[in-house]
Amino acid sequence: MHKNILTSNPSNHMPPFQILEDGSLGDLLMVVDMQNVYLEDQPWGCIETTKVIQDIRSLIDQKIPDNILFTQFLPPQHPIGTWKQYNHKNQEINDTPWMSEIVADLAPYCSQYPLFSKEKYSSYSNPKVASAAAKARRVVLCGVMTECCVLFTLLSGIDAGNKIIYLTDACSGTCKEHQQFVECLAANYAPVHTEVMTCQDYINSRIEAKTSRRTDFPLLIT
Repeated sequence: MHKNILTSNPSNHMPPFQILEDGSLGDLLMVVDMQNVYLEDQPWGCIETTKVIQDIRSLIDQKIPDNILFTQFLPPQHPIGTWKQYNHKNQEINDTPWMSEIVADLAPYCSQYPLFSKEKYSSYSNPKVASAAAKARRVVLCGVMTECCVLFTLLSGIDAGNKIIYLTDACSGTCKEHQQFVECLAANYAPVHTEVMTCQDYINSRIEAKTSRRTDFPLLIT
């Protein structure tokens, strides 16, 4: 059984999370920064963004995770320190709103699931994201860019005490070497802090767990 809780969006227009019977958010799929600027032919293009989009859609459409949230990186409005240099270096991208928009194939899901903006690499820098993650049994991590926002989110989640499921084929970086580096880093913290698996492995594990729960109760024969 599920019940709704509202996110802390003051407009109350943001879709609610679902609370499970144990009071948690269960497996929370955290979709990091799937924005147009990371498409393969764009300035910050990642090498497998199109494939990652399809993998994320498959997870959502099959209702594999219990809850889902999206994050969106936006340039700092009041930058401090090196973020001032960041804004200056990337001014052309920052001044093009389309670059920051969620990709077309995932944008419709953002009316069904919460979308949180952030001004730093880690998704946990948004307190609402950190609060939702704290209520999850596990955080299932996917998105872009592997060696930047995904990596910072991974490490923040570990520091926060979350169990992180790192989906190797639902994260993309600017090159294979970077993807492999972050995958190895994630695996280094297993099994206490992380589990590293493919999307299909994750789907199979979820189906197996649900099947097991249904057969945990013996039939009473009279």
